[in-house]
Amino acid sequence: MALSMETADNIMRRMGKALFSGDPRQMETVLTDDAEWHFAIGEHAPDGRVLKGVAGFLEGVTRNKALFETLRFEDIRYEPFSDAAIVMTYLVVGKHRNGDAFTQRGVEIITTRDGKVAKKDVFWKQTGPGSG
Repeated sequence: MALSMETADNIMRRMGKALFSGDPRQMETVLTDDAEWHFAIGEHAPDGRVLKGVAGFLEGVTRNKALFETLRFEDIRYEPFSDAAIVMTYLVVGKHRNGDAFTQRGVEIITTRDGKVAKKDVFWKQTGPGSG
């Protein structure tokens, strides 16, 4: 049986607030101790960049701020997929610090355990000119 939409909504809202706040205490309330963030790109082939735990998620937020001048998420949608997963889709519009603008479609699989995020697995797809 899939997670309820109410449970998925609670987890996603808490995760979003924690990520955008960059507050370690908020992250501790929404992440499992062994949580992993798998980025769409990075040095840990084939999984992208893998960062772990609250410290890893804080590092991911810091790296994103260093890499992107702007990063905006639009058309965000998510649905419970199983008893432990949520699938989220969105359009991400941003600009690299070096000036290159991009627009990409994103898909994330959020694996949950005991009402917390255990894994945030990110996939980005180019959508046309200005992508990158």
